[in-house]
Amino acid sequence: MKEFFVVLKFEFSSFFKNKAFLITTIILSLMLIIGLSVPTIINTFSGGRDSDGQASEEDFTAEEMDNFGYIDNSRGKVDLNSIKENFYIGNLQEYKTIDELEKGVNENEIEAGFVLESPLSYKHIIKNNEMFIFSGEVFEEALLESYRAAEFKNLGVDYGQAESILNPEIQYESVILGKDSANNYVYTYLLIFALYFAIIMYGQLIASSVASEKSNRAMEVLVTSTKSTNLIFGKVIGVALAGFIQFALIIGVGVVTYSLNRSAWDGALDFVFNIPRNILLYFAVFGMLGYFLYAFIFGALGALVSRTEDVNASATPVTLLFVAVFMISIFGMQNTESIVLKVASFIPFSSFMAMFIRLSMGSVMLWEVLLSLGLLIVTTILIGILASKIYRMGTLRYGNPIKLKDAIKNIRKGD
Repeated sequence: MKEFFVVLKFEFSSFFKNKAFLITTIILSLMLIIGLSVPTIINTFSGGRDSDGQASEEDFTAEEMDNFGYIDNSRGKVDLNSIKENFYIGNLQEYKTIDELEKGVNENEIEAGFVLESPLSYKHIIKNNEMFIFSGEVFEEALLESYRAAEFKNLGVDYGQAESILNPEIQYESVILGKDSANNYVYTYLLIFALYFAIIMYGQLIASSVASEKSNRAMEVLVTSTKSTNLIFGKVIGVALAGFIQFALIIGVGVVTYSLNRSAWDGALDFVFNIPRNILLYFAVFGMLGYFLYAFIFGALGALVSRTEDVNASATPVTLLFVAVFMISIFGMQNTESIVLKVASFIPFSSFMAMFIRLSMGSVMLWEVLLSLGLLIVTTILIGILASKIYRMGTLRYGNPIKLKDAIKNIRKGD
């Protein structure tokens, strides 16, 4: 047991001495701090905010809004005051001639121009036809409002009353008997994606580390000094602890930064950062076991090659399997009651993602959770033991990479 902790301590501490690991952690943390602090920074420099971080109505004066131009060729058939009231994205100022209007657009004095031809027709004058130009749609809606009000007035009908009938405000309340899948979708997706990224990244690191030890003959000394189970379990758990601390640190920085800037965000990201504790517990248990499962596999694959350059080729089948699991899980989020996701939630190589999604977004029986968790624990332990045997067997095997199926056959024969 002492040798296990020695290996674990060495692998764990080596990560915190790794400049790439530290720089990555610092950069990701800084990106979160800066990104989540942007609204507060903007509010600080723009000023004129209420105590709750929101802009008051007085903050947006006419001078601060974009300017637009118009020419009225409708001969008084259009209610200009109504259009100006409903054109909420800027100020409308009148031009006498089309040349003056086009000059204002070309010289960027105004954002765009409008030529009113009749109550239901106009020309939209812009400098460049860019992808995101909404002034035409807003002006058209304002023109329609003006036309409707005028037509209802001609019919002797109050437009305000007619609008309340045509567009009534319907009040409703949703009663959710199960999980709120829609609200849980975002943070479930983010957690699944983070787990996918962590397994791919740290799995490759473990495989490369084992292959590196083999290429410089360090593995021969290690295997003769202690049991192979101590080596593989110590390496995997050491790397896992380093990864968990990095992940927790980055998430912690994000949570603290958002809590300090929550008023500036007006709670807009609560659905991301206010994750229920039971969901975090499910993620920690199933995510950790899934991580260990694939980490042991990657460690075994690293022992089957003699050069670090061969790691990617050796790990390709497992990587493809893992990518398939990820895709099944992501598509399963669209329908947590699908047969594919239910079956995947009981297969150990995919259950750590599939069952977590069902727990977070769907309805699951207790026996299903216990069965899935039990199978995952047993499979992870067995894979760990198998990985330790492959690790020991691969010590003196050099040359061409050994296929995983051949390694398992040799272990069964006692080779």
